[in-house]
Amino acid sequence: MAALLLLAPLLLLLGTVSGQEGCPQLWNVTEGNFSVETTPERYQANTTYLVMIKDDRNHSTSSEYLLQALSPQNTSVGTWQGTAPGNCSSVDTVRLNITESTASWTSPNGSLPFVQIRVYLSLPNNSTELKTWMLSTGAESSTLPPSTTPSSVSRAQGSCWLLLLLTATLLS
Repeated sequence: MAALLLLAPLLLLLGTVSGQEGCPQLWNVTEGNFSVETTPERYQANTTYLVMIKDDRNHSTSSEYLLQALSPQNTSVGTWQGTAPGNCSSVDTVRLNITESTASWTSPNGSLPFVQIRVYLSLPNNSTELKTWMLSTGAESSTLPPSTTPSSVSRAQGSCWLLLLLTATLLS
């Protein structure tokens, strides 16, 4: 029983890491050299949006886009159509082949002041680019640089480090 208690944090950590399987490394992110827009441009509840990615560069076929929709509380909101979302860093994430440039997302029924659409471009050299589009109820939506983007990735990394620290403390 004592061994199980000592191994529990390690098993939890392994479960967290295996839940990230297939997700690119999202902590080495630079500002994307592509653009993201939505139609319509203003946020409304229970509305379907076309999310469009514009990138004139030629990418390797192993590159892919990862799309997320986040509430002001930095949690997944709405529903992506056409493909089942996976999970990257505890956020519902839809993957698009590099040849795809659009996705449909439907906003939730509830009232929100804004929703942040994140689009990551995962490249085969283990680098990742990010563009963020803010859908707001105000007059305009806008892009945000990565440095001002709330990071669920940081929370997930912090949790991993905390679990490692706890495991090391329990094993020592």
